[in-house]
Amino acid sequence: MFTRAAVAAVGFSWLVTAQSSQDDDSYHPHAAFAFIRTGERTPLLRDSPQKLTALGANQMHELGQNFRSRYIAGDSPGLLGVEHIAGMSPDVLDNNQILVQTLELPHLVSSAQAFMQGLYPPHGMANGTGDATGLLANGTIMDYPLNGYQYANIQAASQDEPNSRFVSGTQNCPMGNRDAWMYLVNEKFQETKDANKDFYKSLNVDWFEGNLAENDLQYKYALEIADYLSYQYAHNSSIHSTLANDSAYAGTYDKIRQLADEEAWYFYGNTSTYSTDTDNQAIGGKTLAGAITNTFSLFVADKNNSGDKTDLSYPLTLYFGEQDAMISLLSLMMLDMKDENFRSIPPYGSAIVFELFSTGDNVDFPTDPQDLWVRFSFHNGTAYENKQLVAFPILGNGPSNTDMQWPVFLDMFSPIAMTSLPEWCETCDSPSLFCWGIEERNDTFVLPVTGGSEKKKVAPVVAGVIGAVVTLAVAGLFFAAAMLIGGIRFHRVQHNSQSALGGFKGSAKLASDPDLGLAKKGATPAGIVGFGDGKKGHERVDSWELRQKEFGRDGGDESRRSSFDAIDAVASRPVESHEHV
Repeated sequence: MFTRAAVAAVGFSWLVTAQSSQDDDSYHPHAAFAFIRTGERTPLLRDSPQKLTALGANQMHELGQNFRSRYIAGDSPGLLGVEHIAGMSPDVLDNNQILVQTLELPHLVSSAQAFMQGLYPPHGMANGTGDATGLLANGTIMDYPLNGYQYANIQAASQDEPNSRFVSGTQNCPMGNRDAWMYLVNEKFQETKDANKDFYKSLNVDWFEGNLAENDLQYKYALEIADYLSYQYAHNSSIHSTLANDSAYAGTYDKIRQLADEEAWYFYGNTSTYSTDTDNQAIGGKTLAGAITNTFSLFVADKNNSGDKTDLSYPLTLYFGEQDAMISLLSLMMLDMKDENFRSIPPYGSAIVFELFSTGDNVDFPTDPQDLWVRFSFHNGTAYENKQLVAFPILGNGPSNTDMQWPVFLDMFSPIAMTSLPEWCETCDSPSLFCWGIEERNDTFVLPVTGGSEKKKVAPVVAGVIGAVVTLAVAGLFFAAAMLIGGIRFHRVQHNSQSALGGFKGSAKLASDPDLGLAKKGATPAGIVGFGDGKKGHERVDSWELRQKEFGRDGGDESRRSSFDAIDAVASRPVESHEHV
């Protein structure tokens, strides 16, 4: 979430290698899955929906260019390295090769759009190649606007769609939210809150432009406070000068972000020290793990059945989301057990990347699954000098096991991966419409159909509606039979036109119950009804973060959280060769 001043390099003896900065002839990537955190956006506390800033758009565009150099075309060894995926269209975007998934939120959709502009820059027929639809019958060449802008298919899921859970599994997940909120009733939370009471009170409430009340300056809102001040630090010259140069605030900005790191870790992660083995506070990491395993599984199955013209697999899969799922998955993969720097909030423009690859002289997709490997890498944002991908061992593996054979990866990832919709609905006790009536179904992850794919499946929400209609139809038949055979009849009970007591509760209304005021001819007011003292609500990333101030106090386990900056320092280490026999 936040960029920081560089810290002294820390030695990581357990790390193996930075990604190769030159094209490795023995390394053959066949597919890649990346979860990318949004570029910089406006603060969560503001009333209007968050939007991608110009800085955030440039972060995403630059990252898209770097991914292009690595997987598609070009040679930029100082960035993410060069490991092209064979068969990727080099210049003209082929939406059948790339899946882009995000949530139906303006700043996330904009992040995906800016990234794709860098991945596939404008390229028209005037450049020699382009969309054949640009050639008219009279011989005229017609490029798309903006010098051949290329339009990517971006799957933007609303909270009412099943695919939303793969980008943010905590959305519409009450049980996950409940487990996250347990931090607020833990002794550690109260200790940290009390220890930093005076620190938060020393902050200037005017920095928040009326979007935060003075009594909300406390550790309970560490994430909101840090989120707002990170934006102000980057865009408000007066606040930047105060936090950077005023001796009275020396170290304040770093401490604000450190405390936000700590709170975020207990909300989204902390699976290594959590009191239960359900890890439901990290539900976002579980669903993301499910998306990764199923994406690669579909790709492998498609490669082994290349004659299937209705394939749903993609060589490059890109998810765009927020920090919650990233922190959860990093925790589930036990990276924090090796180093606490992974207990920090990943910066804007950071990415976690999984690559499915083979090694050796043969560049073809291997027929033996034992010849397939998976590598996990982390990219620490675009704001740092060292912008390489860095490979890390996961799930308790040692330094020599950064790369895992595909069957081993699948076996080790399965316990943390939540792949089926019924499992998520049952675990979350979710009220989502698409969870109605699917308890007995065994739906697993299905990639969205794009382009000309002909394979069709009944969406869970549609199946739920169909099931409801069938249920009503069956119930109607029973009632009809009862009326025909049993003589049951229905009649209307007459009521007085107006209750003696009045009000929307009628005769059931008590003296203490307020009437419901309806505006404009009795129409109910739109929007969410607010309660309390009229203070501005605090909406964090994902719906679970809408928590009441009165909920509770206290929290967690362990203490200090360090920064991703120390992890970034590893990227400057000399590149070591790493091959499999």
